[in-house]
Amino acid sequence: MTPAVDCHTHIFCWGENPADGFISEAQRRAWTTRLLIWATRIERERGATISEKLRSLVLRRIETSMLTHVVVLAQDAVYGPDGLLRDSATHFYVSNDYVLGLARDCPKVIPGASINPWRRDAVAELERCFAAGARLIKVHTAIQGVDPSLARFESFYRRAAELKAVLMFHTGFEHSCHVVSQRYTNPALLERALDTGVTVIAAHSGTCAIFDPRTYYPAFVRTMRRYPNLYGDTAVLATAPRFFALRRLSLAPDWLRRRILHGSDYPFPPSRWAFLARIGLFPPERTHPLDLDLKIKRSFGFGGGYESRILELLRPSGRLCLLEGVDTPSSRQSLPEGLIR
Repeated sequence: MTPAVDCHTHIFCWGENPADGFISEAQRRAWTTRLLIWATRIERERGATISEKLRSLVLRRIETSMLTHVVVLAQDAVYGPDGLLRDSATHFYVSNDYVLGLARDCPKVIPGASINPWRRDAVAELERCFAAGARLIKVHTAIQGVDPSLARFESFYRRAAELKAVLMFHTGFEHSCHVVSQRYTNPALLERALDTGVTVIAAHSGTCAIFDPRTYYPAFVRTMRRYPNLYGDTAVLATAPRFFALRRLSLAPDWLRRRILHGSDYPFPPSRWAFLARIGLFPPERTHPLDLDLKIKRSFGFGGGYESRILELLRPSGRLCLLEGVDTPSSRQSLPEGLIR
């Protein structure tokens, strides 16, 4: 059976144990968070705390999905130019060790670490997470306040290239969380990282919502043309505000479509109503957001390899390490002091 892998999903921690992760009080009150909590009917899940219920929901969705593997991403904190933690500016945090532990508990989970390259120990944390089995590293440009074109990040990029890790950068306007700067989401800013030879995924392929003032998709295409080590994913593109993006990608030249990866951005739900003409009124997958997202994207015919290409990137030596026999420090031991609250 050909693997079907989702390269871009998230898990949230409410904050009962901040060492694992948390959502700030301001972010809890945001309409996007309240909508997700309502849509997931989280109160029905097993667990004594909201974080336990969120974990139970994610694992249940993954284990019952038609997908063979799912990359679950951590979310690093905000750091300043001095390399120090900006605790009050961090509204969404999930520790790398929390996601590594999730992968140990569920064989279908591939851990995706998150490292803000502003942090003083960014290279050391990259090496630690890579040794623990995380081959994909997410940098959220908008939320973490990272301009990926800065020269000071080059040593981080070069070490990632040496390890053959894969770096994923958020591209396109961000709407789900507090933003440091939207201008960091232009795919053209990825050139410094790409020049080091590291494999880069432009999350969301530079697309933006229909109400955004501009789109970075043309910049994504131009950068893809120049760099064969750049890929894009389809995360969040099955939602109503970006319903046009999948068609645009599906009409792209073959050379570009061959470097597009399947991603959902779960738990952000796909919009069945925006794609009724393609999937029908009552598809069997309608009650399962991961499977419905895959159903929608399959209807656009991205071709062979779309669903499994991420595995080729994550196992350049021919084998994907999934935490076998790896003992990692606890999240409390590895966490910056300011986040232990």
